[in-house]
Parts: sequence; structure tokens; C-alpha cells
Amino acid sequence: MNSALKLLIYSAILFAVSCSQPSDMLTVINPDGSCYREFAASADPQFLLGDTAAKLNPFPVDMDGTWEIAWKYKNSKLHTDFPIKKSVCDSMINNMKQHKASQGRGPIDKTPSDLVVYARHNYNSVQEMAGQFKLKRSDSWSKMKVKYSLIKKFRWFYTYFSYQETYPKIKLNFEIPIEKYMTNEEARYWFTGRPNVLLGMNGVEAREYVGKIEDNFNKWFNQNSWNNEYKILIDNYDRIDRKPVSKKRLVLLRDTIFNSYSENLSDLKMEKSLNKYFKTDVFTELWKPENSPMKKYEKDFEDQNLPYFVGSMTYKLMMPGNILQPSDAVIHGDTLSWRLTAYRMIPSDYIITAQSRQANIWAFILTGMIMLAAVGSFFWKPGRRKL
Repeated sequence: MNSALKLLIYSAILFAVSCSQPSDMLTVINPDGSCYREFAASADPQFLLGDTAAKLNPFPVDMDGTWEIAWKYKNSKLHTDFPIKKSVCDSMINNMKQHKASQGRGPIDKTPSDLVVYARHNYNSVQEMAGQFKLKRSDSWSKMKVKYSLIKKFRWFYTYFSYQETYPKIKLNFEIPIEKYMTNEEARYWFTGRPNVLLGMNGVEAREYVGKIEDNFNKWFNQNSWNNEYKILIDNYDRIDRKPVSKKRLVLLRDTIFNSYSENLSDLKMEKSLNKYFKTDVFTELWKPENSPMKKYEKDFEDQNLPYFVGSMTYKLMMPGNILQPSDAVIHGDTLSWRLTAYRMIPSDYIITAQSRQANIWAFILTGMIMLAAVGSFFWKPGRRKL
């Protein structure tokens, strides 16, 4: 496996260079414990005609009759008519063409950003959402088992809500823990942005510090990738006829060979590195056949791990009442926002939590009436009846 190539893919995703079009996913918790989940995305105008087939579906879920569709074009009001009439769709497309032509922007995009479509599904409870909500099979996160929970507590004047989603840790099958290369705080910062280990640093200091973390991450990733593939090499070493070294000696040379190339990622391809180290070309025999175990390992690695890192999502949450603890979220008015990528799930489970409280107006009114009655009874004393 070319560890350098895999590392570049991972690093590109880490910096939000994603191959797929991101979606916005919104969860709204209602005061009665019910909730709904909503997606927003740009869509092909043909989708609004009722063609919700997978080819035109811009959402990471399969569309059926349980989803409510709404849309808006530019700054128009939200429309709930779906599917729309063909004349409406044609008029909208013509307006898009004219607008772009007037600005010299060329032909219309197939999925214009001016057209935003919303898909909403209502649930009677968070438990119901946990049991029914599923991403479509083609989505890279469809096999991820997310846990949901909502705890609602009544405290007379206020009702408290605590919501949590737990995204499971990605299993990379790496034997060497990342703590060997960096502290636990540095690892969590690298993958999740928290805690803020750059506090108190200026730009120069922060750049140097983050650069060191990145170097250590590269060492961790490459060492584990090399070790995992090296196991496959040892298991299949007997397939080579002209062995340049004994299997026992080859096992002992694992770290030595890696360290000789670890500073030059462009040379860290196992087949090339082994041939160069032993001044031979016999190791190519393990990669040359189409059904070679080395190629199979590389493909299995991609199929099992890389799909998780292709997708990304902006996750939004709205809670009843006032937010108490945002759990490292970005706050926009009454909406909490997180950036969801698989990188956040490498060091451990990634947990989204939020707490809020909603005032029980009736409790304040009732308490006020009781207090007034108590004060009134203290000052008002009925006169004695005269005989």
C-alpha cells in the first residue's frame, strides 16, 4: 500500500476537502418530547417535479411518503407544494438562465444553489427516531450505528431537557496508539478541535506547534499502515522463489526498513521500498498478479475505512427554551451547529450533547397567586361577630 497516498487522502478530508456534496441536517426537539429531522440541499429542478429517484435525490436518505418536501428559490417564501407543476419548474429555470446570462456567468448549473429543497420527517419521540431513521445504503455512513437519547426533567418552575447523540469510534485496526506520538490533549485537538491547546500562543507559535502535531500524526498513521501491511507480507513471503533474506530476518527488519524511508513519504510504498532496500525486484512478485494478497489487502483497507471519510455534514440542533450547555457547538441564534466528519470519531466516540431549560409559565403564575393569597390572608382578618 502506498501509505503516502492514503495519508494525503486522509489529510485532504481532514481539512474539509470532501468528494461529496455536503448536506445540512437539522434536528428539532419539541417541548412534548416529539422531534423532527430535516435536511437542506441544492437540488435538480426535476426533483421538484416528483422524480425522487436515487439519481436526482440530493439527500442522504431515501425519499418516501413519510417525508415532507418544501423548497424556496432565492429569497422567495417557503413553498410546500410538491410535486410542482411543470410550468412553474420551467419558469424558474428560465429565470435562472436569464439571471446568469445577464451576469455573464455562462450556462446554468444542473443543481443551482439558488434553489434549496428541504426534506422533513416527524417522529413522536427520540426513541422512534432512533428506531426508524436510516441513511440510504449508498451513503458512506449508512452502517454507522448512532445512539440517541433525550432526558426530560420537570422542576416546577422549569423543565430541563438533555439531548445526546453518540457517533461510534472508527475502527482503523491500528495497533500503535496515537498517544505514543502526542499527548491525549493534542490528539483530541487534532481530531476534534477541543481542548484549545493553542490558548495564549501567537500566530507564529501556533503554526509551529500545529506543525509538530501534524508531523507526529503522519508518523503515527504511516507506522501503523506499514505494520499492518507488513503482516500480510510476512504471511505470504513463502510465495517468493528467490528470497533475498530469511523470513525470520525479514520480521526483525520491519522497523529498520520503515525508518529508512519514513522521512520521505514519496518513497513509502512497500513494494518499492523493499526492492530498493534489498537491491532486488523479487518483491514485485507479490504485487504483480491480479489476485495477489497484497492488492487484496489494499482494496479491503479502502473498502472498510475510506468510505467513512468521504462524507461530511453540517449538523444543527434546536432545543426547547434556552440553551444551557452548548457542548463545543457554534451558536447561531437559537441553533447549535457542529461539523461532522469521521475524523472526529478516530480517538474515541464523538458525542454531541446539549442541555436546555424551558420556563413553565403556569408554575410562575400559580406560585404568584399562592403568594398573593398568603400575603392577603396575613393582612386581612375578619371581624368578630357581635352578640
